[in-house]
Amino acid sequence: MAIDWITTLQEQADFATQIAEDVNQTLDLPDLTPGQASRLYRTVEQGAQTFDRIIDEMEQHDLDVSLTAAAETIADVWTNLSVATANKVRVLQGLAPIEFPRSKDEA
Repeated sequence: MAIDWITTLQEQADFATQIAEDVNQTLDLPDLTPGQASRLYRTVEQGAQTFDRIIDEMEQHDLDVSLTAAAETIADVWTNLSVATANKVRVLQGLAPIEFPRSKDEA
């Protein structure tokens, strides 16, 4: 059975967008505990790993570059959520957040 990659990616984009909204609202809670932040991080990581499996499956097919670009955009959402939640955990534990070097385009 052929996979409808357009529908799959649209569903994944919608899901990642909703999760991003929920995660960002949760990260802004003033009374978020380190334990809650850690659970949120694990949940985000599970979502990212699930999407990684979709990307792995996509790589097994000769797909249009637009589909690959869409998948990369969704993967970036998951990466950003992972970094944001990991940093929240670090800050709540009294550690400095992870900072990544800025690219020349962002400088």
